[in-house]
Amino acid sequence: MNGPEFGNLLVAYRSLELRVEALMSAACSPFCKVCPTPCCRIAICREALESPFLLAVHESEKSFDSKQGYLGATGCTLGAGRPPVCHAFICGRILSRQADDQRRFALECLGDLIGYLGKQVWMKRHLVEALSDGDLLNSNLTTFKARLATGAEALGILESYFSSDRHLEQEEIMVLGAIRKPGFVLSAT
Repeated sequence: MNGPEFGNLLVAYRSLELRVEALMSAACSPFCKVCPTPCCRIAICREALESPFLLAVHESEKSFDSKQGYLGATGCTLGAGRPPVCHAFICGRILSRQADDQRRFALECLGDLIGYLGKQVWMKRHLVEALSDGDLLNSNLTTFKARLATGAEALGILESYFSSDRHLEQEEIMVLGAIRKPGFVLSAT
């Protein structure tokens, strides 16, 4: 893929996705590793093979298996470049085990963050919908940069929140609201 500016943005995207995956794994793996019906499906893995954007992100040298996709014994073998739905889907069992509405909101926001980054960047569509490398180079880089900046700020808040025993501040919820609207009423503190 040519285009140094787009290449730099891909590096930033990849970095954010790896950080999101680390948080998601910490929050979800206790449930996922004992799940009798894993949510991963070959059809979803195929998007990581067919999307020029996701291919550019993961640059995987791992071959796609027609029966397993990118799935290994412990889950996805791709560190980055997974379809956004891989991050966004959080099963009801995991959500129901969260301590409160704020914790559920934070986890759902984390799941939605990767999808947010590429939204409306290519022809007002998601980057995963781009059909060629040329399409990617004709993406709206101003929108992509802005989404990456907002995503980085939101991820910093989520990393802080998940690593401590605290509540989100109103200002933090407002930042996270760019990613996902809160489904609870903010209380005055």
